[in-house]
Amino acid sequence: MIRKTGNLIYSPKYDLTDYTHVLSAEKYRLLYDELKYERWIWNEPTLIDEEDLLRVHTKKYLKDFLAARLTEKTKRAEIPIDNRIVEGVLAATQGTVLAAAIALKHGVASNLSGGFHHSFADHAEGFCYINDVAVAIAALRQENPKMKIAVIDLDVHQGNGTAVLLQKDENTYTFSMHEKENYPPKEQSSHDVELESHIGDGEYLKILKENLAIVKEIIQPEIIFYLAGVDVYKEDTLGGLSLTAEGIAERDRCIKSFMPSVPIVTLTAGGYARNMKETVHLHAQTIRIFHDRL
Repeated sequence: MIRKTGNLIYSPKYDLTDYTHVLSAEKYRLLYDELKYERWIWNEPTLIDEEDLLRVHTKKYLKDFLAARLTEKTKRAEIPIDNRIVEGVLAATQGTVLAAAIALKHGVASNLSGGFHHSFADHAEGFCYINDVAVAIAALRQENPKMKIAVIDLDVHQGNGTAVLLQKDENTYTFSMHEKENYPPKEQSSHDVELESHIGDGEYLKILKENLAIVKEIIQPEIIFYLAGVDVYKEDTLGGLSLTAEGIAERDRCIKSFMPSVPIVTLTAGGYARNMKETVHLHAQTIRIFHDRL
């Protein structure tokens, strides 16, 4: 497939600028602001339907989440919950579903949000209420139950919710490379790589390339979901690795060239640098690399 670049997904509902929290939800609007004057094809998602969420999440949990109720299950997200946040999550989740459809048609699509990989079927965790990748994969399964799918998660934190939700899906391969001594308690992905804290560009990239070669021998996917968290950055407040902006760019190029003929969805996932502008720049860098703008 020849990748036709330029498709980005964003909704004004992603913008939660006035919420003060380490999640820094304003980064989604700031990322849009950085990119909006460039020539992109903008796609705005609707709110995902409850029936689509029920393929992944329990009815009891969704009842509380959709009603924006603070319960034992929802409070584990460790962030506020109200109707506006619920709508933002629903839009972002539909954004990932939409990105997958566009990527299958054009080769690549980028959601300016998404990558909520700590969410489980029956509870929230770690800033994540709904597991958008699992929901998008469940949607793809409605048309092609045996589609081969890969999830490449390079956020500094393991995608524990994604690992559990997809463990029984024999046609999905989950690869997570993350900091060992960091949140969350670890679950079992198809392929986990645990990194020692403080490693920098050279060691990180060497380990990544070695493990991508292993993954390539195991699965030939028909679509890839790439969680391109930039919390591996040396100035991130919630990460303990030491990658530079140049190292993160090379990381992204490794994924872009990994299986260049396979459609790919990129998701922002984590990023909590001390200077918000650096987080936004790093997310924009990822998007520009995958869309041949850098």
